[in-house]
Amino acid sequence: MSIKKADLVVLGGGPGGYAASMRASKSGLTTIVVEKDNLGGVCLNCGCIPTKTLYHVARTLDDIKKAVTLGIDVSSPKLDFKKAMARKDRIIEMQRRALESNFKKNNIELIKGIGEITARGKVSVRTSDGQEIKIETKNIIIATGSSAFIAEPFDLSEDGIMDNTKLLSLEQVPESLLIIGGGVIGIEAANIFSSFGSSVTVIEILPRILSVEDEEISKIIFNILKHKGVDIFTDSKIESFKKNGSRFICTSCSGDKLTADKILMAVGRKPNSEGIGIENVGINLSKNGYIKVDSHLETNVEGIYAVGDVIGGFQLAHVASEEGKIAAENILGKVKEISYDVIPWTVFTALEIGAVGLNEKQARKKNIKICTGIFPFSSSGKAYITGETEGFVKIISNSETGEIVGAQMIGPRASNLIHEVAVAMKGELLIDDLASTVHSHPTFSEAVMEAAEDCVGIATYK
Repeated sequence: MSIKKADLVVLGGGPGGYAASMRASKSGLTTIVVEKDNLGGVCLNCGCIPTKTLYHVARTLDDIKKAVTLGIDVSSPKLDFKKAMARKDRIIEMQRRALESNFKKNNIELIKGIGEITARGKVSVRTSDGQEIKIETKNIIIATGSSAFIAEPFDLSEDGIMDNTKLLSLEQVPESLLIIGGGVIGIEAANIFSSFGSSVTVIEILPRILSVEDEEISKIIFNILKHKGVDIFTDSKIESFKKNGSRFICTSCSGDKLTADKILMAVGRKPNSEGIGIENVGINLSKNGYIKVDSHLETNVEGIYAVGDVIGGFQLAHVASEEGKIAAENILGKVKEISYDVIPWTVFTALEIGAVGLNEKQARKKNIKICTGIFPFSSSGKAYITGETEGFVKIISNSETGEIVGAQMIGPRASNLIHEVAVAMKGELLIDDLASTVHSHPTFSEAVMEAAEDCVGIATYK
């Protein structure tokens, strides 16, 4: 057994953990990161990066199929799934190596193993090779993330039932895929694998898919996926299933019989708050097992902080990174608070989705008198050039003050365009400022300006 000393121990090497460790180490703190698996967390290894890599393949396939409308005659494209998956694995490996290199450059010690808080300021690590390391530390940041929630009657031990990790380890495209859950993970997977040739079915217990998104956006994605051949059942759930050979036969609550070669569980995430010793120091949890923190991201135990999926809220990689940085700043004595008012997020499905702040329904619930500006891509010259005229940009502002309170968009480059509105909101610009900012023509970003102009009734091309 060896004993180490540090200013900070971070449990977890995902976006929240590595961002916190980088900020702390660059500011002079002796930092140790404990990670039981690979650096990068869910995002890099079985989430954002690999799924968006496969999304790019699916999007390219779809674009090639539509190339004839641009006057380009190409033969029917054929997916080499093994090559696509191998490329995905190479990208993950390159990103891991880059993280490991940054750790070395910034003198961050990485210990591979399972860490447990044994007392305030004390962490015990059981390494992958069976050694035990004791660490005495001034501060601890818990960044252990989350894992897939598996709903009844399903069980991951059953061959063919998958979470996001198993999905990304497939060796061939399933002939048929049943997706349980119509949220972001489920709908992104439905889009990817329908483009790859799978017969896809989605079961969603709520009245609509992508329930946290703008209702109009949800409806557009529903219709596009249906057009791609995806069967979608809302207000539904699977009550039971049985296996016939390698195929699953599932019965829904309405009595529908659904068959599939593979089943993907995409019904949400659960916090990885067990097995890390929080009971040894009395850290408070919510009823769902999330770690409770204050606005400084500190738990009820002095010197112990928590960030990322393990605290709930926005379960997004970029939010975890920001929380990690703020927790590190507070450990350094800078007294910073986390604000979730301007958090952009994106969804990569049949069309890209971008959102920030409040939507119309949320703004009205807050009794804000709103003005809504909408610009459809069907009125965009750039969209006609590229053949991407579906979707719109919607901006919501306070009609009394001109404050921008939110935006939702769906269509070409929405994942990038949303940040123009996010920067305006963060900088406390008014809707008039956004509307009067000259935008280059012809570009997709003009749609943001036009939506802002429409908010005050002066849109040029609508």
